[in-house]
Amino acid sequence: MRNLRDIIKDHEDKVEIEENISSALEEEPSIIQNKNKIKKTQQKSQNDILQFSQLYLDDKLMDIAVKVNDHFLLNLKSDKKITRDSLEDVLPEFILSFPDCRILEKNILEDIKQYIINNIIGLGIITTLFELAKDGLNDVIVNTKDYVDIIYNGKTIETPMKFRSEEELRKIIDKMLAQNNRKIDEAHPIISSKLNDGSRVEVQIPPIAANNGSCITIRKFNDLPLLLEMLIESGQMDYKMAYFLIKLSKGKCNIIVSGGTSSGKTTFLNAITRFIEDNEQLMVIEDTREMQPQMPCHLVRSYEARMANEEGKGAVSLDFLLRSALRSSPRRIIVGECRGPEIVVMLNAMNTGHPGSMTTVHADNTKEALVRVENMYLEARPTASIGFIRAQVVSAIDVIIQLVRFPDGSRKLITISEVEKRMEDNGVISLNHIFKFERDTSDMKKTKGEFQVLASPSRTIEQMNMFGVDIDKRIFNPDFEMTKQMLIDELRKDLPSQMCGWKDEHLKEFIRKDPQVLHKWPHFNEIKKVD
Repeated sequence: MRNLRDIIKDHEDKVEIEENISSALEEEPSIIQNKNKIKKTQQKSQNDILQFSQLYLDDKLMDIAVKVNDHFLLNLKSDKKITRDSLEDVLPEFILSFPDCRILEKNILEDIKQYIINNIIGLGIITTLFELAKDGLNDVIVNTKDYVDIIYNGKTIETPMKFRSEEELRKIIDKMLAQNNRKIDEAHPIISSKLNDGSRVEVQIPPIAANNGSCITIRKFNDLPLLLEMLIESGQMDYKMAYFLIKLSKGKCNIIVSGGTSSGKTTFLNAITRFIEDNEQLMVIEDTREMQPQMPCHLVRSYEARMANEEGKGAVSLDFLLRSALRSSPRRIIVGECRGPEIVVMLNAMNTGHPGSMTTVHADNTKEALVRVENMYLEARPTASIGFIRAQVVSAIDVIIQLVRFPDGSRKLITISEVEKRMEDNGVISLNHIFKFERDTSDMKKTKGEFQVLASPSRTIEQMNMFGVDIDKRIFNPDFEMTKQMLIDELRKDLPSQMCGWKDEHLKEFIRKDPQVLHKWPHFNEIKKVD
């Protein structure tokens, strides 16, 4: 199939092509003899478990790719449909029609082809980063055309990629926003949007972006679900914490997950939704859809807020969605993140017949999470007394869970605190800290430490008993060593085979990434979709 030939104009004069392109490689040895610099940079990338193509590490190679790309675009007919298959078919021969490309290795020629394809039907170097980093990619951060960083497996990495000009960057921005029918201009220089794959996009352009260029932040969401087993395996929590979390979810405890940006709050919420009973309807409300509840599809209803249009109309707030959701007979409610007046409705929902509801807030510890909730409530209801607000909070929230992302990229569940139904002497809400992560500060470059049991809960145990959930209280004994088999026996009761969107490829991908996963977690063998 070579139908793309029809959209490329005839090359009647090969000599003219050679004259236009040969200046990109005046001295062949400049590419061949530049191996040391490339090798050194690749070695650094390899240490970060991410290796960039030579195409983006050598200016001469990039000059060739750019000129071939531009010449190809000039010869495209706009009235023909362009597909990836048609580009894959015609580009190899087109690239080799340039003499400067004939001396290049096959992998470089392949990279040039992908560079052109991504520019035409993708988002340029952003698509390239998506393809390169895959599931390890957390964020893409564009600080003007010259600086493109990524957060990869929790660590910030400087990439060798950059945009050719501000004009090219703006074209990519327009292309991204078009996927969600959004536009940006000087009258509206800041905008939030999302990509077709669900990734969240935040864009700022001049004059608001004051560092001489546009800025983009993309939060990438993976198709591959992260199960509680994977969070345990990564060291985010120990067996006792995981067991307690399962019981919290089954026991319909109201939970607030606290943490900073990219600390894993959404991933954590997704993982514990798996343990919601299969007779409960879950309502999920978010600014931008991120949640992927690990439940059967018929039990999940998702709502997404909407910003106002260019005329300032059509906005649908989280507060409005939450009020609407309460009229739709949900059993549990999850608000992706409480930032403002929706906290009032959220607390009311937790207090009036929706046990087991959850949300997230931005805070550095569980104590500050309570202060954050109080401040949001006070901003929404300035006339409310602090005593009334704290009474609402104490009545509504059962547990606060604190997540932290450390500088080395590792994420930890550092505190599980139970909200006690009493106030301290100074009128502040009292917290009972159940579990914590005690960090070893002897080596600040690596996150080491141990998970500790601090106390036994009372309020959450009562809540579990109310809903017929039994819990082994030995886990609150610091001297008791919980075995992995005890946890597996509990996890086996809620195998994720019925998760909404679950595909055979998910489990196969788990096995591909870790061939020992079925040995580590043998209950996965019981999932019906294992071949």
